[in-house]
Amino acid sequence: MKLTDKQYSNQVFKRTSFCNEGIAVWWTKKKFERCQFLGCDFSDVLARGCRFIECVFKGGKLQHFSMGGRTSVLLRKTVYLGCTFENVKLRSLGIADFIGCTFINCDFNTTFIAASFSKCRFIGTVHGCVFCGPKFDSYYYGDKLSFLVSNKGRLEDVDFSEASLTDVDFRGDIDLSKVLMPHTNINRM
Repeated sequence: MKLTDKQYSNQVFKRTSFCNEGIAVWWTKKKFERCQFLGCDFSDVLARGCRFIECVFKGGKLQHFSMGGRTSVLLRKTVYLGCTFENVKLRSLGIADFIGCTFINCDFNTTFIAASFSKCRFIGTVHGCVFCGPKFDSYYYGDKLSFLVSNKGRLEDVDFSEASLTDVDFRGDIDLSKVLMPHTNINRM
């Protein structure tokens, strides 16, 4: 399905494929409010400067969805505000801010390089991921522009208390003073 409008409100997308047979689909400065994406396929979709407000992502294919990329002209991040992600694979978060979001039983297994999390909750197993902080590392960022545009892996008022952390690493001088860690269920490999 090709999205031609710039704004979508109160839409339910059920088992919708947004991919274009392996050709990149660019979503630039689109705004989604209170939309539900249920079992949708986001393969090869790149969100640049988009806003997702109080949206629900449940099931579906998000592992090949570039959730945040800079625009070629304006250095705008994609913002997810008050969104819920449930039972999805997240692999390519890019330059994105997650504010007040809830992640329920999501499969991460990735490196959060330029993504930031503020007032977010993680529920269920969080496995095999790396949160990268403000210290520049070309291995993760690739170029200085991506580093400068990002919020540099900020974790602020993040709640892992209902999560089970397994093989999770916090690197690059991340400030964990405003992070609520689980009291138990921290598994070290």
